Amino acid sequence: MANYKELAKIARLKVLELVHKAHTCHIASNFSIIDVATVLYENLKPGDEIVWSKGWASASIYYFLHKQGKLTDEQLSSFPNDPFLSLAETSVPGVHVSGGSMGHGLPVAVGMALAKKRASEPGKIYCIMSDGELNEGTTWEAAMIASHHALDNLCVIIDKNGWQAMGKTSNVLDLGDLRTKWFSFGFDAVNIDGHDYDQLENKFKFSKKGFPSVIIANTIKGKGVSFMEDCLKYHYSHVTEEDYVKAVAELNV
Repeated sequence: MANYKELAKIARLKVLELVHKAHTCHIASNFSIIDVATVLYENLKPGDEIVWSKGWASASIYYFLHKQGKLTDEQLSSFPNDPFLSLAETSVPGVHVSGGSMGHGLPVAVGMALAKKRASEPGKIYCIMSDGELNEGTTWEAAMIASHHALDNLCVIIDKNGWQAMGKTSNVLDLGDLRTKWFSFGFDAVNIDGHDYDQLENKFKFSKKGFPSVIIANTIKGKGVSFMEDCLKYHYSHVTEEDYVKAVAELNV
């Protein structure tokens, strides 16, 4: 097994640097998904594609695209100099959906999976979403289409960190038991610890034939830096120099 803990630490340090230098935000949203993304990218197979519907985690998106060789060092380093890139943009190689407006990633991923299935092409389409994004009706329309066409080459990953822009997801719009809800839409659904590397690796290696799947990854917003964890402030706040120094020290322990 790859040293996921070390790889995730390196990812967090680089993403933190990008967000700090760009004087942008969403660091806590980036940190909640990094463990999931670290394991996923290490286990991709030929033909696999990742659709990031959670487009405000753009620093993480660009970091992992760079690791894949889809972005050059120069392109990655341009992130701090271009505030436009604080949300994912399709002008960047490897980005399938622009950030900002939510609820578009899964419909795109469903279309990609359906096209791949009809063409008998190898590989799976992964779609990374947030739990707050599940408020969007397009999510459930796309889910019904995926189930109708038995898209077992589609895997939805939900970064369930419990927060959205204006507060706790359970307070803004409580969706109840997500596993039961997705199961009722015809998905093979599972809850896992989104920071447990063994659970993540095992789930990415095996899936149920004949059904689209959804991994509900229970995560902690701001994971890895104590003062950012489970704190809505770091959804919006810039990473100050003081925050940056303290966060780097914690991550390097």
